[in-house]
Amino acid sequence: SIELEHAIGFSGIPGCLFYHPGGEYFVAASGGTVVIQSFLDPHDQYFLSGHDGPITCMAMSKSGRYFASGQNGENADVLVWDFETKKMLFRLSEHDHGVKCVAFSDDELLLCTVGIDSDKKMIVWDLSNGYIVCSNKMNPQPTNCVSWGGMVKDIKRRDTDKYLLVTSGAKTSVLWELDPYNGELVGDQVHTTGRGEQVRENINVEFSGDKETIFCGTTSGDFGLINVRLKKLMKTVRACRLGILSLLSWPEGVICGGGDGTITTFDASLTDRQQCKLDGPVVAMSFSPDKAELVAGTSTGFVYRVRLEGLQTLLVCENHHSAVKCVAFAPESSDKFATASSDNTLRIWDAGDYTTITTAEVKDSGAPTCLVYSLDMLVSGWEDGRIRAHDVDSGMPLWLIDNAHRGGVTSLALSHNQRFIITGGFEGEVRVWELRTRELVSHLKEHTLPVRGIALYDDNFHAISCSRDRSFLCWDLRSERKITSHKQRMGGINGVALSRDQTIVLTVGQERRVTSWDLRDQNPVKVRDLSPNLEDEATTIALSHDGTLFATAGTAMLIKLWDFATLELLAVGEGHSGFVNDLKFSPDDRQIVSVGEDGNVFVWNCYK
Repeated sequence: SIELEHAIGFSGIPGCLFYHPGGEYFVAASGGTVVIQSFLDPHDQYFLSGHDGPITCMAMSKSGRYFASGQNGENADVLVWDFETKKMLFRLSEHDHGVKCVAFSDDELLLCTVGIDSDKKMIVWDLSNGYIVCSNKMNPQPTNCVSWGGMVKDIKRRDTDKYLLVTSGAKTSVLWELDPYNGELVGDQVHTTGRGEQVRENINVEFSGDKETIFCGTTSGDFGLINVRLKKLMKTVRACRLGILSLLSWPEGVICGGGDGTITTFDASLTDRQQCKLDGPVVAMSFSPDKAELVAGTSTGFVYRVRLEGLQTLLVCENHHSAVKCVAFAPESSDKFATASSDNTLRIWDAGDYTTITTAEVKDSGAPTCLVYSLDMLVSGWEDGRIRAHDVDSGMPLWLIDNAHRGGVTSLALSHNQRFIITGGFEGEVRVWELRTRELVSHLKEHTLPVRGIALYDDNFHAISCSRDRSFLCWDLRSERKITSHKQRMGGINGVALSRDQTIVLTVGQERRVTSWDLRDQNPVKVRDLSPNLEDEATTIALSHDGTLFATAGTAMLIKLWDFATLELLAVGEGHSGFVNDLKFSPDDRQIVSVGEDGNVFVWNCYK
């Protein structure tokens, strides 16, 4: 069986990071999963899965009892979660195309959800039963953010039984009064000052503590102050460059997170007092229970704790912020693994506490496509056709092979003696490179489409390559000739694995089956469907080091564990919310690491 042990990932989506009022955990969106993680113990995690696509917005109720998460796509649902039970309470399926923003009322009785521009719906839900209280056409269009402001006040500034909320977006904001008993929702547009209308776009909105003022962060880097009673924009205050991506209100004033990576605090007179800079645009901030610190997340995948006295920062974790393409373990070492991502970074992770040991960044290149991890360097193939090597301790570049493959490097394998590498290219070439001199040793051209996988024999003299041209070939590297050729009946091959006795080959691909081949026979030995409806196309396959198990993953976003001898499905792991790009067994076969388009790195415990 397999179970999810740890998730590495923070999507860097605006507003999708929260400091839970209990003080022990923070909650974040990671792809299509809501991850609840302890600040102190990296092994103390909970995973809330229910989305079939990346999360686009999140909200936490005032006490931390509820969370809500929304997504885009065909199933544009809003899921409401209970923090104590870690269970889903409601699946709210009324929006079409996507959900832009969500917010809980202060008394935690209502939830407001607003769709994307093509959806045009604004809906208020009753959290006692999951029913709709009222629905209205969104205003403004598009609406970027929503916030509740307690209860509507009468002329003597006393609370009435109507709720107050604000929506804000392009050029304006709208104040709404909601009567929850008859479902009446009435909006009134905020008046702007000066000649003509305000031309700023508001991307976040927050009520002051007394609910008399609304702060609106804009894409132009300033925030506006709206008087609730007058429904009028009173003034704007300059805060940062590249837009205010996150904003918090507190008794001492306002805190702004900028697109330039700065966190700036303003006092009650709206004078800036302190500023610190983080690694990347600050897209999310959330107060600790005592408001002595906050947790902040950046679009580049970093999560920090920030002490408000002096704005001292502490890095909590770092993550890839784009699709993760490949993963690799070093030979005979299970305590570290490496990943490569479309954010153009390579990272080495500690498998004990899941911290980043080394980061290497590559600029002015395409995305990485394949990766091998030796004890002293990371060797990676890239879409720009280059092979790059980086030092495992410093992350510094060691060498580069330019124009290794026209159209891009698509697969990579390291010899067991670590003296040479074999690469596959977009145009079907298989090439052998000597590591010490980086010279081309062999050029093998039989495939007609991209080479998707390479497996090397223990003798380092023979190799198998598979391609999208439906074939896999066995090569004699010394004589530079093809020994055997096998062809799949339908569809290209995405991955290949070689048995421990090196007579059986497993392939997966567009045929949506796992096929077992004996190299001495032209026909498959066994064929097994990956799913009953044949909708799961495996993009990767990995064999355990003892040869008894293998794992597949792909478009179904599932990790499937199989028995090698019988091709029987043993276990299924759910967690990814995007196509799985790669997975590997640790050398001790106790864990499987999978990476995907959702930007997540998942570590699974494998029990035999």
